Amino acid sequence: MENLLYTIGGILIPFFGTTLGSSFVFFMRKNMSEKFQKMLVGFASGVMLAASVWSLLLPAIEMAENQGKVSWLPAAVGLSLGVVFLIFINRLAEKMETRKKRKKA
Repeated sequence: MENLLYTIGGILIPFFGTTLGSSFVFFMRKNMSEKFQKMLVGFASGVMLAASVWSLLLPAIEMAENQGKVSWLPAAVGLSLGVVFLIFINRLAEKMETRKKRKKA
């Protein structure tokens, strides 16, 4: 029972934190200066980069090393696939955005 409470707390705390953080975007969307918006995006990028390195890449390298494999290879392949996937999604989103603009015009 105690593990269930820890699990629920572990899910709800990040959920409420994310919800609170994203609510500022909705309430401040029109009042936010471009400089402040860029600062927030930079901060979020830094947090995600740190999370990627310390919570994904370093454990992947350590796990591969413990299994006797080339330690950097799984992390490098995963990172490369992630970059390619994000580039693909970005280009797809740009195409969808230009189609939307053409239909409005």
